[in-house]
This record gives sequence, C-alpha cells and structure tokens, in this order.
Amino acid sequence: MYYNSRVRGVAFQPGNLVYHSNDASHAAAGGKLGPKWEGPYEVTDALGNGAYKLRSMEGTILPRTWNVANLKRCYL
Repeated sequence: MYYNSRVRGVAFQPGNLVYHSNDASHAAAGGKLGPKWEGPYEVTDALGNGAYKLRSMEGTILPRTWNVANLKRCYL
C-alpha cells in the first residue's frame, strides 16, 4: 500500500471561498512571521486543469488565474 493511495484531488466550485498563497502572488515579503495566505476570495470560474478565477469580497475580480496548488479552502 502506498502512502498516498487514498489522497483525492482538490476541486473548487464557483461560489466557494478560498485563500491564495502569498508566495504565488509575489506580495511584499512579510518576513519569516508574515502571513502565508491572503483572503478570503470567492471562486467565480473554474477554467479546467486546476485553474480558477477569483473575486475579492469587495467585488473586484483578480486580474490573473490561480492554480489549485496555490489555493486552500476557507471555512467561514
């Protein structure tokens, strides 16, 4: 039995709330103790191959797509 045989891929639906990684956004470095995630953001569109469009809680659409590897679910 392999250690990751039961791991399932993560997929988000439009309307889900997510955080995105600060490393992927090239945000100003907060240092070792700075926040690792930004958000929450709402998923507006699933483009396929793990790419998603996001919208901030204020309603502005983020100008780029985000890969599922740089997102994590937000539980509010």
